Amino acid sequence: MKLRWALPLVAATLSVSMLPGCGGEQLPPDDVVRKTNGSANTQGLWRMMENFQGETFYSTVLVQGTGNNVTMTDCSRAFEKDSMTRQGNAFAGYNHDLASLVIQNNDTLHWNYDNQVRRFEKMDRVAQFNMGEFEVSSPLLPDVVASNLVCVQYSETERGDSLVLTTQVLGRPLLVTIRTEGRLQEGRYDIEPYGNADAMVIFSGSHWANTTLTAYDEISSGRLTILSRGNVWVEGELEGVLRNGITPIRVSFNVETPLN
Repeated sequence: MKLRWALPLVAATLSVSMLPGCGGEQLPPDDVVRKTNGSANTQGLWRMMENFQGETFYSTVLVQGTGNNVTMTDCSRAFEKDSMTRQGNAFAGYNHDLASLVIQNNDTLHWNYDNQVRRFEKMDRVAQFNMGEFEVSSPLLPDVVASNLVCVQYSETERGDSLVLTTQVLGRPLLVTIRTEGRLQEGRYDIEPYGNADAMVIFSGSHWANTTLTAYDEISSGRLTILSRGNVWVEGELEGVLRNGITPIRVSFNVETPLN
């Protein structure tokens, strides 16, 4: 079965400055799942997991604050922020307050609404999106070198895998969505958006829209190379031309997925 995917959800707004340089190209020696226990409070970087209609979805959130009033910044909503209030063993205010976010302990949260179930595991007590680095270069926009504000989403379906690299440039989200037919593993993939190749790549977010004056774009022809595929870390690069068939673009990345 060949691929044709919908555009990922794009939101906006968390004013955080960013972007000093990117580091080396090697996988870190600690290619292990990050997980805490015995935390004194809920502040930190969290892994979010959801199984929905045959898809396993992983993302990350930040909880900031150690008292009853905290904020949660959601990578899956492009850094949208919820203000939450602790009421007993639950937080009110998460995700439009559709349902309470249950605090099982300071390292485990649980959310259940209708047929959606989300589990949260704390990855780190430091509240920082520090999940690797990626670079985007093209004549279409100034080079992006993201290393100190990088969050990652990952999903697995029967059709294939999806890796979403997210950062902010001058307070605006930039998303690079990489989707493959079958499992994402070491090797080379041809890129094409029409379902005739094994990978597709989409660029989106308000930084992309404001800079290029297009809501999103995709690579019409190119090549994706996965150089290393560890337990949680993935290193790769891709290059190709955008939909106009002329403008080149290149992305390199070395990122930690939120897989558990």
